[in-house]
Amino acid sequence: MNKKTTFYLLFVTLLALSLNLGFSLYFLEISTILHVFDLGLGGFISLVLFLAILGAVSSLVFSEMIARLMLGVTLIKYPTTYLEKWLFSSVERQSRQLGIEKPQIGVFYASDLNAFTTGRGQKHAMFAVSSGLLESLDQDELEAIIGHELAHIENGDMVTLALAKGIVVSLTELPARVFGFVIDGFILRGRSQGGIAYTSVYWFCMILMGLIPYFIVMWFSRQREFSADKTSALLNGKDKMISALQRLSSDSKHPLFLKQITAFGMTSTVLEGLVSDMGSIKHIFSSHPPLSKRIFVIQNSSY
Repeated sequence: MNKKTTFYLLFVTLLALSLNLGFSLYFLEISTILHVFDLGLGGFISLVLFLAILGAVSSLVFSEMIARLMLGVTLIKYPTTYLEKWLFSSVERQSRQLGIEKPQIGVFYASDLNAFTTGRGQKHAMFAVSSGLLESLDQDELEAIIGHELAHIENGDMVTLALAKGIVVSLTELPARVFGFVIDGFILRGRSQGGIAYTSVYWFCMILMGLIPYFIVMWFSRQREFSADKTSALLNGKDKMISALQRLSSDSKHPLFLKQITAFGMTSTVLEGLVSDMGSIKHIFSSHPPLSKRIFVIQNSSY
């Protein structure tokens, strides 16, 4: 794992969040809010740092468990079918080539074409693949996808992104709810009863405090996708990687086209609603680059 890259991303994300949070508190009159909770400025800064650390650690520790529960991932301990045995063999071979331990392997039953890695590090990682992907792609294409996902483990991308996402959640979701309750309860005297006033303040704060850090983390995620594509192309050949991406781009059930809940407390549905008529600008809200761009990069690469 590139520890320097991880440090820089977390530092920039935390800095952006701190600036956004400070501006938001100034806009919403920080003295009033701190007085309500009987907090001094020093206590507030300590609370922010505590929430950032707690959010980052919680996101990292529980990321695998949450993914397994949300998607119903079944870990395969002993492969029985031909496809399971082939999957184990390919994961083991490519893990050995990358110099990492073979991750746990899981399958979740879904028609969409999806695969991902998660976990606390190279020695505590899980690779999961959807039944739809296994059934729709041939073995060459599957090998390319496996190589791509294992590259994320080698690079430590899932750790870096889990930490960054945890920080963003803890410093946007919680403060946004607090501001909503404070304004509704102490300024409007609870007249909206947690209704439109609370909801409006909540989403205003989410966008105000979370948008810039969201862009930073999503930009980093897109760069790591290009890097993982390169690693897989080197392991399995450019043609296999290109073929896999072309297959995904031709299938409307690929996750790129689905409305997915992000780890930032904001849904892509909301973000898409904000930019639904703005063409290619929608891609800056995505954790993955357009498939056509990924294909173009590989086709025109020298590796």
